[in-house]
Amino acid sequence: MIDGGIYFWMLPIFRTIIGFCIGGFLAIMGGWMARNFNQLVGYAWDGNLHLNIYLIGIGLGAGLGAYVAWMNLTSRWYLLGASGLLAVFGRIVGTYLGAAYGQNIEATYMGQRATIVNNSHCGAAI
Repeated sequence: MIDGGIYFWMLPIFRTIIGFCIGGFLAIMGGWMARNFNQLVGYAWDGNLHLNIYLIGIGLGAGLGAYVAWMNLTSRWYLLGASGLLAVFGRIVGTYLGAAYGQNIEATYMGQRATIVNNSHCGAAI
């Protein structure tokens, strides 16, 4: 790559946009998978535990999606693993921040509580 060329500036911008799009898509898919898991176990545990499963599912999907856009396969395996875990952990934190600072209403059951944390998808992707 030529230093100072257009690709020097466009490649990071392109990777950021692609990482945001893939991360948002996989955040939605992770939320659906966590929701299906909660339904399969029949909401057998406390409501907060099911809400945390849902939020962590969103964060895992967003973290994997953002990591795919910035992954460097020429690095050593432990650097790949460490940076992947860092990306996933950061997205889980973003999910909880999105849920904490999003719009909240009083919830009485899991269905209503899970539908109001849609802000966490954007928080995870950002």
